[in-house]
Amino acid sequence: MRILFNQTQLQQAVEKVAQEIHSRHYNDPNPPVMICVLNGAFMFFTDLVRQINIDCEIDFMRVKSYQGQDQFEVVMTKDIETDITGRTVYIVDDIIDSGNTMISIGKHLKSQPNTPKDIVFVSLFKKYTSDLDCIYGIELTDETWICGYGLDGENGLHRNKNSIFGFTQEID
Repeated sequence: MRILFNQTQLQQAVEKVAQEIHSRHYNDPNPPVMICVLNGAFMFFTDLVRQINIDCEIDFMRVKSYQGQDQFEVVMTKDIETDITGRTVYIVDDIIDSGNTMISIGKHLKSQPNTPKDIVFVSLFKKYTSDLDCIYGIELTDETWICGYGLDGENGLHRNKNSIFGFTQEID
């Protein structure tokens, strides 16, 4: 494993995302709902909501879409509890790989009786192969698997690291 992004680089990416959210939402009289996708986004989410400088409501949801490095069907294990009717919802995740997780979450929220006004996808990292429209801090331009700063490595470890580490994925 090697350090790909240090604390300073990560905080610059958080500031970039926070500024974009602030500029998009500045004139909206209704406070947005910020939803953290657990577990991977918790560190990014915490830093982000402190930086956006807008009153907001916060909630959490948990979905699973990976087993190790293998992606599978998106399964929701914890839903939000906040009324999102007519409000802008920012879904904050750690990384957008294919975009399937975010798309599934968006479809789920739109199918509820309390439909949001708008859903905006937000991520610290976005892989260059994804064409999902979102706000993101850093684009990953290779097939490196990353961990740290909330993202887990093997067996759920390395989330507590304050930098992002990477290693190349093995291809079968």
